[in-house]
Amino acid sequence: MAQSTHVRAEPGDHDHSAAHTRTESPHPPAGPGLSQELDLVSLQRLVGNQQVARSIARRRGLGNARTPMRLVQRHPGPTIASPAGKGLFSKLFGGEKAPKTDAQKKMDEIKSILGKSDAGKAALKVLDKYKVPVDLEHPGPGSVYQGPAPGKILIEATNGAEDAAFILVHEANHAKASNEGKTADVSALARDVYVKTMINEETDSTVNSILAKLGMSTANQAKITATPVMEERYKTAFDEALKAAKTAKKGSREAQKLAKAAGWKTINEAFYDGSLVTSNTGETYAVYYGSFWDSVNNPPAPVI
Repeated sequence: MAQSTHVRAEPGDHDHSAAHTRTESPHPPAGPGLSQELDLVSLQRLVGNQQVARSIARRRGLGNARTPMRLVQRHPGPTIASPAGKGLFSKLFGGEKAPKTDAQKKMDEIKSILGKSDAGKAALKVLDKYKVPVDLEHPGPGSVYQGPAPGKILIEATNGAEDAAFILVHEANHAKASNEGKTADVSALARDVYVKTMINEETDSTVNSILAKLGMSTANQAKITATPVMEERYKTAFDEALKAAKTAKKGSREAQKLAKAAGWKTINEAFYDGSLVTSNTGETYAVYYGSFWDSVNNPPAPVI
């Protein structure tokens, strides 16, 4: 059965809480009656201080609550009511962070998954280096890197964290190619060269997503239930080539190189033989990119 990978909005796309502000009250203007108001405030403070002093005297057992003693001076200024509820003041004035959204929690999980393999870490570095934002709530259909550079990655919201992690690795390779100027130029290349170059980029992207899982330790792989697109096909070709290389008495490094090349080759072939089709048009990638080249370089004559 043909499997679908990500979707492009256009093949050319490869060129593809709120903080609380505290406002200070304005100073009262000078005018009639202001001095009387200030005198009243001073009197209220004095009476209040005397009351506190009497209260302390009673507790000390001094008997006569009216016995003169040194007054306890309270800080001047308005009275601020105690916060209603734990941490309210901090929440209002920025001392406490807002809870994370579901998308932020999902991104944290994705980063945790990708941090367990070299290919996963490399994808995260691409996002950080080129400041490529990731939207995990894309309605779809499909997922896409949308250029031009730095561009952004849109991942369909229906994907769980594991599937989204491997899709992210795939799209991060397109982002890298776009930001480094390595994506094929549809206007400058011949049709067959353009199609081949784009499918090679798709192959690299797909292999990277597979290696993001296979590069994990055996224990970490066992915790992953998601399967990157074409994982089994890659593994079969890799294992067969590795076995053949060992039989041929190849060194360990050479055997690994041959096995990886066999894995890449079989994924590349999948883009031509119909095993992989676009999720937005259902076409093979050769037809998909060929049609895009035609639309740019041989546009249909305008209807008169």
